[in-house]
Amino acid sequence: MKKRIGRSAALGAVLTLLVGIGVAGAHEQRDVGDYTFSVGFLEEPVFTGQKSGLDMRVARGDEPVEGLEETLQAEVAFGGQSRELELSPVFGEPGAYRSVFFPTAAGPYSFHITGDIDGTAVDETFSSGPDTFGEVEDVAGGQFPIQYPATGDVVRDAEAGANAATTATIGLVAGAAGLLVGLVALGLIVARRRT
Repeated sequence: MKKRIGRSAALGAVLTLLVGIGVAGAHEQRDVGDYTFSVGFLEEPVFTGQKSGLDMRVARGDEPVEGLEETLQAEVAFGGQSRELELSPVFGEPGAYRSVFFPTAAGPYSFHITGDIDGTAVDETFSSGPDTFGEVEDVAGGQFPIQYPATGDVVRDAEAGANAATTATIGLVAGAAGLLVGLVALGLIVARRRT
């Protein structure tokens, strides 16, 4: 019985360690003054078009820091574009903050956190990468058995189709106008010959 309890405790400790490593590996940790920030995506891996967002945890030593939704601002950036994020505290998890969004392009994202914590200025950028947290992946890469085109490809194809339709419409209108001018000219020629 004692051996069984000892094995269970050892297994529990190993599993706790592995889970802790997985969470730490999915976030970038950095000290800012006396505070430790852990920043990454809500869930990993992150796929285009699926619900995700910023997951940020802040502690001072072993104590979680609460109320930062009032003093810190966050934004997400991708490919030269950025968007402000509203930080919300996570219910039941002191020191944890989130902001949900749906990433629509695959690749590296950055979270820029600014503001103040009790006189400590915060101006930090956390970027996805091999040593921090995972980049957003194209959803098509994980599809089985049918692989649909990537959302970005569908949008580009739709825009190309809309542009082609506009060009075709302009061509039809110009052709109809040319036909009408030709018919009027033919009618005038026929009318002159009769008189």
